[in-house]
Amino acid sequence: MAGKLKQTLYDILEVLPTAPQHEIYAAYKRAKATYNQDSTALYSMFTKEEARELMNLIEEAFTVLGNQASRSRYDRDLMAKHNPPEVMAPISGDDLPDFPAPVEGAEPTPTATASPEPKKVESTKVPEGFLKTRFGVYKIDTDLENTLMNAAEYSGPLLRKARQYKNITLDQMASETRISKSYLVAVESEDYHAMPARVFVRGFVVQMARLVGLDENKVANSYMKRLKKASLD
Repeated sequence: MAGKLKQTLYDILEVLPTAPQHEIYAAYKRAKATYNQDSTALYSMFTKEEARELMNLIEEAFTVLGNQASRSRYDRDLMAKHNPPEVMAPISGDDLPDFPAPVEGAEPTPTATASPEPKKVESTKVPEGFLKTRFGVYKIDTDLENTLMNAAEYSGPLLRKARQYKNITLDQMASETRISKSYLVAVESEDYHAMPARVFVRGFVVQMARLVGLDENKVANSYMKRLKKASLD
C-alpha cells in the first residue's frame, strides 16, 4: 500500500468538518471519556502503547480544531492538498468560540450516553439446526463454523462472511458498535486508504469480532498483521 492511511483531525474526534465549535468541544470530551486510560475495557482493545498513541491523537486534534484560527489554517491546508474532508459551509465567527487547549493531566467528566437497545426478537422456538441471536435467527453451518473458529488468518472478507452468516446487517453492527458504516465497509473490504489511524482500526476489529462471536484478540492480531504487511507493499 502506498502512502499513509487517509484520516483527518475531524475523523479522530468523529465529527463532521461543518460541525460548530461547541460540537468539537463536546466530541473531545466524549472521546476522552470513552478512551480514558484508566478504563480496563480500553486495554482489552489496545496495548498500552496504542492507548497512549490514541490519546495523543485526540489531544492533537482538539488542540488544532478547538481554536478558530488554527482550525481555519488546517481547513485551508486540507483544501490546498486537494483532500478537503467535505465542502465547508460558511460559519460566522460568532459560531466559533475558541476553547482552551487541553491541560496535561486534566480529565473531562465522562458524560453518560444511552446504550442502544438491542433489537428484540420474538420469543419463538428455534427450529432444529438453527440458532438465535438478538439480531435474528441463522442456520448452523458446521463447516463454516470450523473455518471461522480455526482460521490461520483473519481477513476483512472473512469478517464479512462471519457477519453475513449470523444475519447481522451493517446497519445493526454500526448501531451496536457505534462504528460508522463507511469504516465497517472499509475494514471488511480491506480498503486501507479509507480507514482511520491503525490504533482505531484495531479497536474496530475487536468490536466486530466480538459481535460475531470470534476470538477478538486473535482476530485483531491477525488483521493488524495484514494491515502492517499491506502498508509495506
